[in-house]
Amino acid sequence: MSDDLHVHLQNHWTAATAGVDFARRVARSHEGTAVGIALAEVADEVADDRESLRQIMEQLGVRPARLAPLAARVVERLGRLKPNGHLIRRSPVSDVLELEALRGAVTTKGAGWDTLVVLAETDDRLPRAWLSQLAERAREQAASLTAIQRDVAAASSRP
Repeated sequence: MSDDLHVHLQNHWTAATAGVDFARRVARSHEGTAVGIALAEVADEVADDRESLRQIMEQLGVRPARLAPLAARVVERLGRLKPNGHLIRRSPVSDVLELEALRGAVTTKGAGWDTLVVLAETDDRLPRAWLSQLAERAREQAASLTAIQRDVAAASSRP
């Protein structure tokens, strides 16, 4: 296996690990609402996608990194400390910013799947059909998050 593919997979594993934590946290912040239900579904799919990545890595003999995902989790938790203009409660802008970030992460995940689809054209070890399905699911997740983010932004702008 090329070192480049190994590095690509390791980097996406690291991002996926932080992404699962982030998606679950964003969903929990909307628990008990229709938005929370939709976000929980996306978070479950994001976790399933990370498991798919782990399976692909295993098939290729790539071990998931141990330290980089830990560092990514620490960074994700530190990101919670962003100023939002409120000391005790969540600001409506926090919801919008988190949804924008989650949408960006899912779009990046999709780009990673797209890259692997291209690499599968010359590497028979990569499951092209499965990778294509994962890329399509990432596009569907991004579209869902776009709609949710727009609804939350509209609601946050109401007096």
